[in-house]
Amino acid sequence: MSASDDKKPLLGTVTRFFKTLSIWRPSPAGATALLKPAEPAAPKRPVHLRITCPGEKPQVFVLKGSDILGRSQTVSTIRIPAASVSHLHARIRPRPDWRIPQLGWRIPLPPIFYWLGWNAGRYQLEDQDSTNGVFRLKRLGRAERVRRVILQHRCQLSFGPPQDPESVLIQVLDPPPPQVYWVRSCLALLLASGFGLWIWIGHEWSKFSVEPPLSAERSPLVVLAGDQQTQLRRTQADHYRDLENLEAFGPILPRVVVAAEDHRFYSHFGVDLLGIGRAFWVNLRSGELQQGGSSISQQLARTILRDYTGAGNTFGRKLREAVAALKLEKRYNKKQILTLYLNNVYLGNGIYGFETAAQFYFGIPSSQLSLSEAATLAAILPAPNAFNPVTNYDAAVRGRDRVLDRLSELQTFPEEEIRRARRSRLTLNPNLRSETSTVAPYFYSAVFEEMQQLLGQDLSAEGNFIIETTVHLPYQRIAEQALAQTVRESGSTFGFRQGSLVSLDSRNGEVLALVGGIDYSSSQFNRATQAQRQPGSTFKVFTYAAALTQGISPSLVLSCEPLTWGNLTFNGCRSGSAPMDLARGLILSENVISLRLAQQVGLDRVVSIARQLGIQSPLQAYPSMVIGTMEVNLLELTAAFAPFANQGVWSKPHTIRRILDSSDCVSRSDFRTCREIYPGREDPRRQNPEALQPQVAQQMTALLQAVISSGTGTAARLGIGEAGKTGTTTANKDLLFVGYTPNPTLVTGIWLGNDDSSPTRGSSSIAAQTWGNYMRQVIR
Repeated sequence: MSASDDKKPLLGTVTRFFKTLSIWRPSPAGATALLKPAEPAAPKRPVHLRITCPGEKPQVFVLKGSDILGRSQTVSTIRIPAASVSHLHARIRPRPDWRIPQLGWRIPLPPIFYWLGWNAGRYQLEDQDSTNGVFRLKRLGRAERVRRVILQHRCQLSFGPPQDPESVLIQVLDPPPPQVYWVRSCLALLLASGFGLWIWIGHEWSKFSVEPPLSAERSPLVVLAGDQQTQLRRTQADHYRDLENLEAFGPILPRVVVAAEDHRFYSHFGVDLLGIGRAFWVNLRSGELQQGGSSISQQLARTILRDYTGAGNTFGRKLREAVAALKLEKRYNKKQILTLYLNNVYLGNGIYGFETAAQFYFGIPSSQLSLSEAATLAAILPAPNAFNPVTNYDAAVRGRDRVLDRLSELQTFPEEEIRRARRSRLTLNPNLRSETSTVAPYFYSAVFEEMQQLLGQDLSAEGNFIIETTVHLPYQRIAEQALAQTVRESGSTFGFRQGSLVSLDSRNGEVLALVGGIDYSSSQFNRATQAQRQPGSTFKVFTYAAALTQGISPSLVLSCEPLTWGNLTFNGCRSGSAPMDLARGLILSENVISLRLAQQVGLDRVVSIARQLGIQSPLQAYPSMVIGTMEVNLLELTAAFAPFANQGVWSKPHTIRRILDSSDCVSRSDFRTCREIYPGREDPRRQNPEALQPQVAQQMTALLQAVISSGTGTAARLGIGEAGKTGTTTANKDLLFVGYTPNPTLVTGIWLGNDDSSPTRGSSSIAAQTWGNYMRQVIR
């Protein structure tokens, strides 16, 4: 076999390969040759030519993919009968792709060029050696002769010199699709916005200085009782300790903080665009503000440059924080910024800086912190006022574990060290409890829950606040004592170990007393605001309110026979089988009467009334909802009774009257001169919509007064016009009473039970009796 024979199989393979790519084709002679690519296909969107001959009206022609322009009737596809036009004047064909002639490769023009409008012509015109030529008309009346021209939208040509009156004028009509205009507009808007932002940043840049020394405005967090004098918490924290460099914090703490707060800290320029985008997406999907996206540099800026960034939870503040972060990054290196952050960040209990926090919470320098302890301090950062080992030990442990999970995800430390830290027990400074004391601790924790809702997570995480609360300390002390006495004296007998109490002003929703448990030191879980429990028969008031709103009379008589509703069968009246009117049914708390009434009213209407009266917990329109199987919390349930005592007007329950900025005061010795961040009385969320008609509220009060005078709530009898409703759930797991008095204008709710929902041997009369014990001391 010859050498040429050896090459044939290889040559055939290469030929077939390039034939597949439409680049190589066999020549007529049978050899293999490099040819030009096939003619491009005509664009799907038509291109028009408006041709104006001398002395005639313009005519519009649609290009068909490949056209010849001239006077010839046989050759021309677009005939132009004008003396200045040659027999074959020009040829139009679809614009070819980019080529590499040596290889015969075609490169399609990227679509982005068409979208942006650059070289967007889809056809080209070529002069066919015409006598008078092809001229392209430019601005200011200029023209140039061309051999080839791209036919772009609004391009104007002349067959023959344009100054010759016999010349033919041609205009190309090839507008881009509407999307192109949107793209161009968006780009123009983006460029204009960028230019405006650059000018604004330059203007803001000159408003503040980042030259050393820099430090936070270290004002304590002051939470005042309703008397505007008594502080709910006093802290004897150690004096502030400032470390000179990052190495002084030890090898563990800086790495933990960076991983927990801003793991791209060393790679961004002060503003983490990826973090902001992630936070925006999370918040958009959740429908609420869950993440802030602030970098360490931004957090430092709002801590040490508060006079510039401001204290409002606004978009403007975020922009100013970003500008300040950029300037900090320009002035300081990453180590210096992180050192400033670790020295100045607020960590609860009036403490600033990680060195001070390490000494306060653990009794050791920050350089000696273990991985578990460092993760605990880092977990305090998102909400230091509410979630630290002093305020909530369990929450601090959960926060530590979340930080350790983050360290594991980022592989910041070996996995074995992280597992060991997660299994470690937090050993706090033994003098910690003696250094802090809190008045009304459950109320205090509810204040910070509300503060986070009002100000947002970022702003509420800072110190420098003076918070005026609504708590009435005499009522609070009585409430704590009455609840503790009931659990101590009756709990062991009737099998319950916990309780909660909420007492608020029915006129304006101010929470005057709140007890979320028996012993805050052993359990920080707030059963008044965080526990979701079944309300039992207290929920029946919503069915009755819905019925009275529809004009149904309390004297309406309904059957006491058992009721089958859907797939459920409910027992008849406990007091007998004789029919009973609505008033009597509520006084005796007969389930079947309320259920039959709900059938007439409609479950959707019951849910609607409950919503109008402030129930925000999830409700499903099931028959069992009528008798209290849907879970609610005690605070919202108690506030829902307030409109009955207040002529149908509902007020949002709240623990905060005002929030002041303690770093912005006219007189440092008088907090009343400080700037208001949140003026509670003007908050539109606390407006008082008329939840019920006044006559309906009066009818409900009359019915609920009868519950106490001759029904299930007689243990709460005071003889001052009190009204209320008992509630007991299956197996007596929840014992409730909610009642109100005309003077003082108080509505108070009480819950007794067990955290694990285990059955009790008690009844709602114990809750009613506790309510009576509390109110007798209040009105004394």
